[in-house]
This record gives sequence, C-alpha cells and structure tokens, in this order.
Amino acid sequence: MDWQMETAEQFVHRTNIVKYRRILGTYLTSEERRFVERRLTEEQAALQQVAGSVAAADNSPLCA
Repeated sequence: MDWQMETAEQFVHRTNIVKYRRILGTYLTSEERRFVERRLTEEQAALQQVAGSVAAADNSPLCA
C-alpha cells in the first residue's frame, strides 16, 4: 500500500477509537462493555500496526 492509503487507514482506526471511548462513557450492560472494550483494544492494535508499517516505509530507501 502507498502512504496515502496508510494514512486513510490510520484515520479510520483513530475515528473508531474515539467512537468506542465515547460509547464506554455511556450506560452499558457488562456484556456490551466487554464487547466495546474488545473492539477498542483491536482498533488500538490495528492503529499501532499501521503506524509501524508507515514508519518502516518512511525509513526505506527510495527507488530511483
């Protein structure tokens, strides 16, 4: 993937993280809370993975 797609992916993960944090501030059953917390953790991990691949691409030599 090129850096523009990676940036769009980062945006989506960040947006989802904000959404799940907002939801956690509302009344939820324990089952709903566990689900949202799991999704939040998954989104945070995905964001870290995408950010890591962008950083790795930034450090790679450019093709001529």
